[in-house]
Amino acid sequence: MLSLFPLLAQGTESAAMPHDVYTAGETPVVELPSWIPAGVDPNSNDDWIELTSGEVLRGEIKRMYDEDLIFNSDKLGDLTLDWDDIRQVYSKRPLSMRLNNRTTITGNVSLKDNNVVITEANGTELVYSREEVVSLVTAKDSELKRWNFEVSLGVDIQSGNTNEVSYSASVDIKRRTALTRFSIDYLGNYSKNDGVENSNNHRASSYFDYFWDKDLFFRPVFIQYYRDPFQNLDFQGLIGLGAGYQIVKDSDFEWDVVAGPGFQYNIYNNVQPGENKSDSSPAGMLTTTFSYDVTDDVTLKGNYQFIVTDKSSGLFTTNFTTTLSYEINDIFDINTSLIWNRIQNPTPNANGTLPKRNDLNLILGLGISY
Repeated sequence: MLSLFPLLAQGTESAAMPHDVYTAGETPVVELPSWIPAGVDPNSNDDWIELTSGEVLRGEIKRMYDEDLIFNSDKLGDLTLDWDDIRQVYSKRPLSMRLNNRTTITGNVSLKDNNVVITEANGTELVYSREEVVSLVTAKDSELKRWNFEVSLGVDIQSGNTNEVSYSASVDIKRRTALTRFSIDYLGNYSKNDGVENSNNHRASSYFDYFWDKDLFFRPVFIQYYRDPFQNLDFQGLIGLGAGYQIVKDSDFEWDVVAGPGFQYNIYNNVQPGENKSDSSPAGMLTTTFSYDVTDDVTLKGNYQFIVTDKSSGLFTTNFTTTLSYEINDIFDINTSLIWNRIQNPTPNANGTLPKRNDLNLILGLGISY
C-alpha cells in the first residue's frame, strides 16, 4: 500500500496515512485518514483540514500566503485560517507549494503537526517542515481564481436651491501567484455645482511585485497617472521601481512598505507667459500600505504615498487614501473613503493664481467584490 502522507522521518515504516489502494485492473479504493468523519465518500474531490481545536472542515483549499490559508466551505463560505491553527491537512487536489528557498513543487499535500509532505505526479514523496512553506495555490486553478476584483461607485445628486451632482468611482484589481503580485487601481471624482465644474480628478496606477521570500519583495515596475485641473495638472506621469518589505502580516493586520527611485513628467493646465507648460524630474518614492480587520465585517485599509522631486515639479507630493468597508455579504460592501492630496510647491495658473496645496475628499460608495 502506498501512502499519500509518507514517512515523517526517513528510515522508518510508512506512517498510517491515506492514499489510493488498488491492484492492476481494479477500481482504486481510497483510504481516508482516521480524523476525517466516517461515512464520507472517499472518491470525492474534497480537501480536509483539522484545526488545533479539533474541528474538521470540508471544502477546497484555495491558497495560502503569509501564514493565512483561504479555505472555501459550501456551508461557511471563504474562511481565512491562521497557518499555525491548522493541525492536519489532506488535499485531494494537486497544489503548488513554494518554499523559502524559492523552489516550487507541485503535488498532493498533507500536513501533520510540523511536517508537510508533498507527493508528486510520479509518486515521489518529499518531506518539509511547515516553517519552510511560504505559499500554497491550487495547481489546476482556473486563471480567474488568481484574480480579485473590487469596484465601488458613489453618486450624490441635489436639486432645489442648489443643483449639485457628484460622481465617484474606484477600481482595485489584483492577481496573485506563489511568486508574484500584480495590481491595477483607479480612483476618480467628478462634481458640478449649479452647472459649474468644481472637481475632476483621476488617479490610476499599476505595479508588479516578485517575492524573494515571504516578507521581502522586488517591484521592477511601478507606473502612475494623475490628472487634476484644479491643481493645475493636466497630466502627471510617474514611473519607477523599488524594493519592499512586509513589516507585519497576520490574520487581522497587514502592513508593508516600498521605496525606490523614479521619474516624473508633468504637463500643466495653463501657465503664466514665458513659463514652460511641462517639466520633468528624477523622483524618490516611498509607499506604505496597511489593512486591518476591525471586526469580521469591518475592514480599514490605507495607502500613503510620498514623492520627492525638484522644486519646479512640486518638491513634495503626498497622497493618502483610507477606506473603511462594511461587508453586507460576500459580494456587496459599503465603503467610506477619505482622500488627501498635497503638492508642496504647486505651479501658478496663467492668471497668477496659486492652487491650494491641499485637497480633501470624503466619498461614500457601494462596493462590489469578487
